[in-house]
Amino acid sequence: FYHMDLWTYLLVKPEYLGPGYHDHLEDLLRQKVEGTVQEKAGLIIAVGDTCPVDKGKLHEGTGLVMVPMKYNAVVLQLFKNEVVDCEVVEVNKLGFFGEVGPVRVFVSKTLLPEGWAYTEVELHSGGGPAYVSTDGSQSIRREAAVR
Repeated sequence: FYHMDLWTYLLVKPEYLGPGYHDHLEDLLRQKVEGTVQEKAGLIIAVGDTCPVDKGKLHEGTGLVMVPMKYNAVVLQLFKNEVVDCEVVEVNKLGFFGEVGPVRVFVSKTLLPEGWAYTEVELHSGGGPAYVSTDGSQSIRREAAVR
């Protein structure tokens, strides 16, 4: 997770230009950016401090006011080969899928330590497919937590 300074433009309807304008800007900003992915930043988890950069300019043809906004945000930014904790959501012969919050990652079977084998032994008893260690003491199956 990172704390970043970012900016964007908001389009504000004229009916919100009176009292409560700044509160409306903050709400509009949160609705627009929280939970979205921004290029070169990552997934925006939460918005912190906000600040309008300018008073805004009239957007011709629509009657909306375009306001540039600067804000601080907590951002999730994952990198290739980064080690993270995740919950396994699917296991197949090629590897397994895990979820880190809203991000879905794939771990290939070639990245597992030597000795781990794919098995469908417990498939009919409701266990589902899994990767099992050589001694059988550890397994990677659906809903397991892995690092």
